[in-house]
Amino acid sequence: MSNQKRISFGYTRNALKEIVIYEEQAEVVKLIFELYSLGQSLSDISKHLEIYHIPSPSNKTVWGRQIINNVLSNENYCGNCDYPQIINEELWNAAQNKKNNSSYSMRYSRSKASV
Repeated sequence: MSNQKRISFGYTRNALKEIVIYEEQAEVVKLIFELYSLGQSLSDISKHLEIYHIPSPSNKTVWGRQIINNVLSNENYCGNCDYPQIINEELWNAAQNKKNNSSYSMRYSRSKASV
């Protein structure tokens, strides 16, 4: 078994084992951030991706809200650590501001706190 950790959706490794952008998946990441920043809900984005048969990180056509939330929460997409930048800081901040102020985010945080 490989000792390399799993890399984020939107990236792959090149022949030198460096993390590089996987363009096809990176376009999906950008789309998720753009739709969310324009006011689409996690459910709306999920439906959009499924209608267009866009494979999820697990290579299924099902995009659950939690998968989309994970994409929106992944700091690697703005170029942190060993990952090249897929989205710019402005788009990242717009999505984070919406997440922090959304009722879904508040409900999810409360339910996690009560566990």
